[in-house]
Amino acid sequence: MDIIEFNHRIWDLLRTISHGIDSTLRVIVDGFGITMVQMRILVELKHHEQSTIGELGDAMGSAPGNASAMCKVLESKGLVTRTRNPEDERIVLVSLTDQGKDLLQEIEKKLSAKCDHLLAEYSDADFQQIIDGMSKLNEVVTSLYRAF
Repeated sequence: MDIIEFNHRIWDLLRTISHGIDSTLRVIVDGFGITMVQMRILVELKHHEQSTIGELGDAMGSAPGNASAMCKVLESKGLVTRTRNPEDERIVLVSLTDQGKDLLQEIEKKLSAKCDHLLAEYSDADFQQIIDGMSKLNEVVTSLYRAF
């Protein structure tokens, strides 16, 4: 397979997977008064406890200005805190509040209640195969990135 065909196939799969995940989550997330982009920021902060605006922008694939605007909205909702780095005040650090953590737990509970029984038809081996395939994809994409 050449790079053009590989690229087309991967983009098609990523678009379909992303749409499926977003559509599933959006039904739940919308009921909590946040957008999918805001949800992604909250999940990113859950995994890293504290991030800079730049790191959030990178994780989201957006400009730091867009990440900053989203964080301002989340802060106004009481879900995150933004503080200046005492060592370099140009850097804004963002972290989840207790309210943000609680919101994520509620979303996860609702998601589990709606989806866990649907996933029961798949085995641990099925999920491991998906994880292994995605890990291999990451390895291939990383090697392509490093080539440039």
